[in-house]
Amino acid sequence: MTIEYRVAIDRDHSGDFAAGEDISADVLALRWRLGMRAPYDSLADYGEALITLCNRAGAYSPERNALPIGARVRIQSRRQDVARSHFIGFISHIETDAGELGRRRALLHLRDIQVWLAQAQALLPPQVEVTADQVIAQLLDKAILRRPALAGYLFIDRPGSNRIDSARIFPAQNVAQELAAGKTRFAYVGDWWDESTSSRTAIGELAASERGRFYINRAGKAVFLNRRYTLLHKTLGAHFIDDMAGCDYVYGDDQLNRLTLQVSPRAIGAAGSLLWKLPNPQRVPPRSDTRLTIQLVDERGQPIGLLAFERLVARFQLGSNPESREVKRNILVKVEQLGATSLQVRVCNYHRRALWMSLLNVYGTPLYRGAPLQVRAQDVASLHIHGVRGQTRELPALSNTNTAQAFADYEVAQRRKPSGLIRELRLDARQHPAAALGLSLFDRVRISESHTGHKERDYFIVAEAHEVSAGGTMHKLRWTLEPADMTRYFLVDSSRIDAGNAMIMPF
Repeated sequence: MTIEYRVAIDRDHSGDFAAGEDISADVLALRWRLGMRAPYDSLADYGEALITLCNRAGAYSPERNALPIGARVRIQSRRQDVARSHFIGFISHIETDAGELGRRRALLHLRDIQVWLAQAQALLPPQVEVTADQVIAQLLDKAILRRPALAGYLFIDRPGSNRIDSARIFPAQNVAQELAAGKTRFAYVGDWWDESTSSRTAIGELAASERGRFYINRAGKAVFLNRRYTLLHKTLGAHFIDDMAGCDYVYGDDQLNRLTLQVSPRAIGAAGSLLWKLPNPQRVPPRSDTRLTIQLVDERGQPIGLLAFERLVARFQLGSNPESREVKRNILVKVEQLGATSLQVRVCNYHRRALWMSLLNVYGTPLYRGAPLQVRAQDVASLHIHGVRGQTRELPALSNTNTAQAFADYEVAQRRKPSGLIRELRLDARQHPAAALGLSLFDRVRISESHTGHKERDYFIVAEAHEVSAGGTMHKLRWTLEPADMTRYFLVDSSRIDAGNAMIMPF
């Protein structure tokens, strides 16, 4: 059964891919990758795709024909009347061959939304008693992301899109989301972020502290899996018995017999504390409207959490001399936005002459991070027999040592003994079309390989990389794999103990 590959560009920014936007006839080759950089990662690598196009007529030369950076592109397959999306991303940049002779090809480079999450500052109000998914949802909604659909929505100062009576307002959610409820309720989140912390970094820290996973799936949707997904998901997508195109096998490299986890205890300061003060007088120009971002740090330069904001105290004078006359009218100082470790202050001078701001104090309730606490799990017998195979990790959102200990105990129990594993599985889509086209990130597969003696071991697909060439007649793919726990677990008040479940959930 043949496989047909289709590529379309959403040129009209409508959010769909109409028949007239199909460019499949010009496609020479396709490459794309989604998922984690390595097993056990909590945050996916940047999703990328490369489309090689025939550009003899100059259709993909952006200075000859409109092809906007940021336009959405979809890669699909069709087999047995079933269409599947494999990658939906945005044009990052375009390379074209110059000259009227030669190959005259164009390369469309695509990225997923993580490139914009990496540019967005993690700026949220104080987060207290929250789960990872709740904070991730806020970070996604606050970030400036290219929306899936632009046509028909309101843009200020953009001709054709600025009529309030004919344009819609963008919804609050700027990307499709599938976020599982986190199992750990964090006492405080964000009190370690500073001005350089990106939304992508913050999401990765939250996923790691939950022991969950965050990635962008084939449809361009933001997905968060909580820590129980890999323990409870037992459905097999495929079983390979010596019929793969190739695999990378290693023995003992995955062993872990000592794991140290660092958690951060917190201490709440006194209400009404002075959190920040202006170090020296500042000139405020006449008729000015300025926004200041104040970062709250301690004497070591480490962020201080803003648990509760109380008040601002400001003083303006006609000159920089402390004895200059104070000005109390036609000025404005107000907090416009609260962050977990910062606040944005608006300062307006409505006078026709410059003023001096001689005092600006911020008062509130601080949240301090104490020295990290470490919990450790180790297998003494394995340490003496195989040597130390250890790791140290930081879980910045976690302050509960009992939860951290459960994480460490479980992982060491799973990996304390050397074992064989398959790092990467390679397939030919013509030989395994259902698996190659239908299975994706965090689907479960089983592998048996006779030469190594590796029998009926289960894995999760944590990354997929595809290459389509020769007019679609060749499709090679590589799966990065992570060993799956073969134990069957039950949940109290949820599972039937007599249904083949063996052990209670470890966390």
